[in-house]
Amino acid sequence: MDDGGERGPGTGNSFTASSTPLDQTTRVTGTPRVSLNAKGDGNVMVRLYDVAPDGAAAMFDEQVSLLSPVQTSFDLKSTDWTLAAGHSLAVEIGTVQPESGPVDPAFGPGGDWIATPSGRTIEVTDAELALALDNPADDTPTAGARSPYLDVYLAQRTKTLPGGPATFTVPAANR
Repeated sequence: MDDGGERGPGTGNSFTASSTPLDQTTRVTGTPRVSLNAKGDGNVMVRLYDVAPDGAAAMFDEQVSLLSPVQTSFDLKSTDWTLAAGHSLAVEIGTVQPESGPVDPAFGPGGDWIATPSGRTIEVTDAELALALDNPADDTPTAGARSPYLDVYLAQRTKTLPGGPATFTVPAANR
């Protein structure tokens, strides 16, 4: 990510990599970890998206960290999210960006983060994402209705990502 120094938050200050569509339903669980081959120091934001075949991308995990020559790996938030067969996983790496869309009182204006870019240039030349994956085929649904908050969350956290060819494959989860 080369943020050009002073441009501040914006979609031009990040890049996104997408997987090929998944052959089977796969649960992303535990605490994802990202490791970056990076030069420079400053704030970086990493987001994970569940991308439907129609291109709608729901952000389901994110984290902000300060990168430095000695700190190039960090954990994202612990998660439990199921990617449906035919969906893709997208990873966005870039500057700290506020959420857009309706304001949710639980998150405050603009989402979870206050956009405070470091104003420094970070060059990322390679990234690795470690994920714990599970095959939910044998899961037994719990009793109860769908959470009403899920629809609010999805409405606020779904967007269209920049297009491009798939650059990685999510391995099949074995049980």
